[in-house]
Amino acid sequence: MKEVENTVTARRTGSRFPLDGWERSLLALLVVEIAGFCIGIPGFYDGIGSLLGLTQNFLPFGIVALGLSVVILTGGIDLSVGSMAGLGAIVMAEFWQGLHLSIWLSALLGVGTGAVLGWINGMIITRLNTEPLIATLATSFIYGSVGTALAGENPPAGFPDSFNALGQGEVGGLIPYQLILFVVLAIFFSLLMSRSAYGRKVVMIGYNGEAARYSGMRVPRVICSAYVISGTMAALAGIVLASYYSAVRPDMGDILLLTTITMVVLGGVSIFGGEGRIAGVVMAVLLLGVLRQGMLIAGFSDMVTTMVTGAILLTAIAIRNLVSGRGTGFALLFLRLRRLGGGKVPEAAE
Repeated sequence: MKEVENTVTARRTGSRFPLDGWERSLLALLVVEIAGFCIGIPGFYDGIGSLLGLTQNFLPFGIVALGLSVVILTGGIDLSVGSMAGLGAIVMAEFWQGLHLSIWLSALLGVGTGAVLGWINGMIITRLNTEPLIATLATSFIYGSVGTALAGENPPAGFPDSFNALGQGEVGGLIPYQLILFVVLAIFFSLLMSRSAYGRKVVMIGYNGEAARYSGMRVPRVICSAYVISGTMAALAGIVLASYYSAVRPDMGDILLLTTITMVVLGGVSIFGGEGRIAGVVMAVLLLGVLRQGMLIAGFSDMVTTMVTGAILLTAIAIRNLVSGRGTGFALLFLRLRRLGGGKVPEAAE
């Protein structure tokens, strides 16, 4: 266990820079991407206000990615984030329209619903010893069906302007409220995962779950809490989407899953768990978000942007495996050839 702690500490303190090499590469790509779109795509840049305003179209993805990164750091996965986002928004709308509660109290109850749904995911995984992939795939169907049943044929719409400002409004006509919310959440998650005992536990479990158990750590409790966090962030993203569109639909979160997983992996979080930082996830959110908006403004269809996102996901996983030495098959062969004649050859991940 001491070896795991030393590894985690080294990864947290090994660099004098706030960003590591991978994250600085993402930042450089982001700068090049924005400059290229500003020069090459008419209408992409119309002042700093319009550039910041573009973030309103993709920051809900970033909110989900922050929560999902905690789950992936434990070595798990949550395929139900889209369904939880939709169901959380529908619960909020039903409390507001059906029970005539305050829209903000209803929004709070919607976020709380996401926390409960995440807790259910965590309990299924830890208590029933179910693989996260299977458990969350099953609950995604269940949550989606419940959301469809609650929404009915005419889902609620037309929320108050004060609530719609969360998704559409700006401070001083320049900085979107969504951006402020995302920055606050990003800082919180960065501190949580890098400076707290909880963050160290999450990383240790992802790096070596058996060692964490033998050390006396309450692994099921930590894993369950990670899914609670993921569910909470997913529902919050659903609330933000509802305020952006001033309407809800049971399938409104379906577009979130692929892109958010890509953001987390591209940000440097290992799909095996135990490695990655929130700063990288934030860079990936901005990089992919701007890419998606630039392609849409350039006239590419949503189908093309989805294809590009899938290709980026595969590329990011392959590169991270090669860089970290956790590759298998052809990736491991490449590593062996690259290091032939010197240096220690990394072993394949078990």
